[in-house]
Amino acid sequence: MASDLKALRDLIVNSIDQIIQVCEATGKDFPKLSEPVQFSEFTPDGIRNHPKVSDNIAIAVAAAFQLVQTLQSPPVTLTTSAFRHALPISLGIVERGNVAEILREAGPQGLHVKEIAAKNNIDPKKLARILRFLATNHWFTEVAPDVFANNLLSSLLDTGKEITPNFRENKHKDSPGLAAIAGYGADEVIRAMVEWPDVLFDPKTGFSEELNETGIQKALNINVDQWAYYDTPEGQYRSHRFNAAMSGASKLHPPLAVLLGFDWATVPKNGLVVDVGGSGGHVSLEIAKAFPELNFAIEDRPVVIESAKKNWAEDLPSHVEAKKVHFIGCDFFEPQPKLPAVPDVFLLRTIIHDWSDKFAIKILKNLRAAAGPNTKLLLIDSIVNYACESESEATILGKAAEPKVPAPLLPNLGGANLLAYSVDVVLGACLNSGERTIDGYKNVIEASGWKLVEFRKNPASKIWWPAMICVPA
Repeated sequence: MASDLKALRDLIVNSIDQIIQVCEATGKDFPKLSEPVQFSEFTPDGIRNHPKVSDNIAIAVAAAFQLVQTLQSPPVTLTTSAFRHALPISLGIVERGNVAEILREAGPQGLHVKEIAAKNNIDPKKLARILRFLATNHWFTEVAPDVFANNLLSSLLDTGKEITPNFRENKHKDSPGLAAIAGYGADEVIRAMVEWPDVLFDPKTGFSEELNETGIQKALNINVDQWAYYDTPEGQYRSHRFNAAMSGASKLHPPLAVLLGFDWATVPKNGLVVDVGGSGGHVSLEIAKAFPELNFAIEDRPVVIESAKKNWAEDLPSHVEAKKVHFIGCDFFEPQPKLPAVPDVFLLRTIIHDWSDKFAIKILKNLRAAAGPNTKLLLIDSIVNYACESESEATILGKAAEPKVPAPLLPNLGGANLLAYSVDVVLGACLNSGERTIDGYKNVIEASGWKLVEFRKNPASKIWWPAMICVPA
């Protein structure tokens, strides 16, 4: 065991040394945990987006996580893990109480919990306990007894807006979307997760692939699926928050990563890219800015497509005026609607993971029926690696040509990639869907009449949102 401790220690030290070397060579400092986030970090120039830094962050985080699991008393780890739900619930409380916005003007000197509580009508004694727990998890800083300030992490909960009488209703509209992730995770997600065990052990629903037989129906006392609920008046607030959260999720991957997932320059001039389930159209906007000669069609539910119209009109009005972008309200379980031309590319980013195999195959079959002989299918979704060595992964993903993950780390980098595995479980609880291994994706792709011909990794993660390029089989 001492040899494992030494190996983990060396991995952490060596990775940090590599990161420091990049900082010194580029003249950039690494962001401090004590200071609010700078949104320049989410640009291509952000130090975490440097390829060498990104690779070494993954190794250091994986090693640090494994070191904690190795060193800490197992019963302590078990109990801490069993109570880990305290963190998202606490984040949800401070998000709902607008604590990050309240602390914004206070700056690094912070604000006493009584002053914070006076602005959001929370019992100050209870709020102090919640904030101290969060500060112990490095969310917020307790700068003096019962005095709290924003830090790098808590500043992500700040929408940047002023608190008004109708603030909660409009809080997440036109916001960075990161606070919405916290609110969503602490609300319908955790409610669905609590109910999911009963769903799994119920013989009527345990093996179901249906969207309306999940934890979220029991959690919200509804009979319809999550998407249909979001379209109701009762679900409107949660719908706005979810859409904001999905927009905020774009900050989880490197800027312009979608441009690296496909050779967009090979698409013929005036070729058509169909953004299936395009939501607010943010992904195709990135492509259009880099390749303005291409045409686009954004497809989504009619109620959602309006946000895409607004975003394109504000961000790229020239494309709208030139009619180089089309907005199509549709149901992708139905045959493809009439398109301006035969698609050159069908783009689906983080769409297929929302659907169980049964429905994913139906979506992809409809696209296959509308494809031309040269149409490409581009799927951008998480691929969860096995937590052990796998011959199929090495064959399909070309892992044999990669530098091997250093021992004693898990082949999937363990703690450095927990996010995708967490999302996998969340999707199961809310939608009866989930992330897939590469074998799982290959099965769905082939059953839909497509063939996987190329795989491109996201430069920031081995599993988070890589690109799978397919052609008609």
